[in-house]
Amino acid sequence: MSRKLKDEVTHIEENFRQCGEVPPPPPDWVAAVQSVSKIKSAGSEMVQGILEEIHKSVSKIHDKAVAEFRRSYENRHKILRSMLPHWRAAEKLTAEAETKLVTLEKNAASIDAQMAQYQEIARRTDRADKSATHSSFVRFFISGLVMLIALGGAFINFKLIALPMSEMVGASDYLTASLRTSEVAALVLIFVEASMGLFLLESLRVTHLFPRISNMDDRMRRRMIWVSLTLLVVLALIESSLALMRDMLIADKQALIRDLASVQATQPTDKWLVAIPTVGQMILGFVLPFALAFVAIPLEAFVNSGRTVIGAALVLVLRTTALLARALSAACRQAGRGLVMLYDVPISPFLLAERSIRGMRTNGAGAAPVAVPRKT
Repeated sequence: MSRKLKDEVTHIEENFRQCGEVPPPPPDWVAAVQSVSKIKSAGSEMVQGILEEIHKSVSKIHDKAVAEFRRSYENRHKILRSMLPHWRAAEKLTAEAETKLVTLEKNAASIDAQMAQYQEIARRTDRADKSATHSSFVRFFISGLVMLIALGGAFINFKLIALPMSEMVGASDYLTASLRTSEVAALVLIFVEASMGLFLLESLRVTHLFPRISNMDDRMRRRMIWVSLTLLVVLALIESSLALMRDMLIADKQALIRDLASVQATQPTDKWLVAIPTVGQMILGFVLPFALAFVAIPLEAFVNSGRTVIGAALVLVLRTTALLARALSAACRQAGRGLVMLYDVPISPFLLAERSIRGMRTNGAGAAPVAVPRKT
């Protein structure tokens, strides 16, 4: 941009220099005219004719000089007109440079803040650790809340397609005693939709859970985008048709119950009231797969922040365990001292009695007569 701006300014300067006004040199015949003007005609026809010829020559020269002067002005105006695009381009580049400088100033402040944070992280200060942990906890709980909302949408989606799916794979087929094959098929369909949404967002480089997908070349990535989007649309259409089939199955079941109960069915007064739930179910069946596709964004935040949260939770558990172990060791130490003191209470009388007996024996041995040896 600086080079373009300098080029435009150079063009403007050259054009400005070319359009400068150069005053014409004084004509050589001015002195001759001044000399002729001093001649006195005195009514002479010859002098009168010479002056008329001089007047005609001066008029021609004057017209020619005026024409050349006008031509030079016209050329200067053309040069000035050619300066206009360069001037506008320079003005546009200057405004763009000013805008980018303002943006750069804002980005520089953000970069300075990020660099200060990075330096604190590199120095491993407590403030940086607390800030990173706090940010991870916030993203963890927010993404967890969004995933809970997505699970609610998946549950509604499951209820929409579970009943018609039983007609496709068989209502009496069970994998276990309480788990139907139709329910597993509905869950698999929902998981496939979420996977297609994940692959779509990975191909668009919105998420980066699978670096191999985001590192593909643009051609392969575009193909994967179209394949994922096509499969997602097809699955959404299948769910919409299953939602319509669910409404039809419920209506057939209610009609069968009325026939078995021999109750005459009442015809609805307005067909739009009957069609509204069906249309709503079809719209939900088509929209919910696309809503579930965006669950990859909070999933990525949940996974990335979950490592920090789990690490902080493990550190808290270890510190709590260490605190409890210290408290237990202190309690055991004090309990040992207490047991020693309790042991001293009953044993003290016996120790005192033993000490007294030993003292009495020692005193009796000191008072016994000493034998004098006989002389031989």
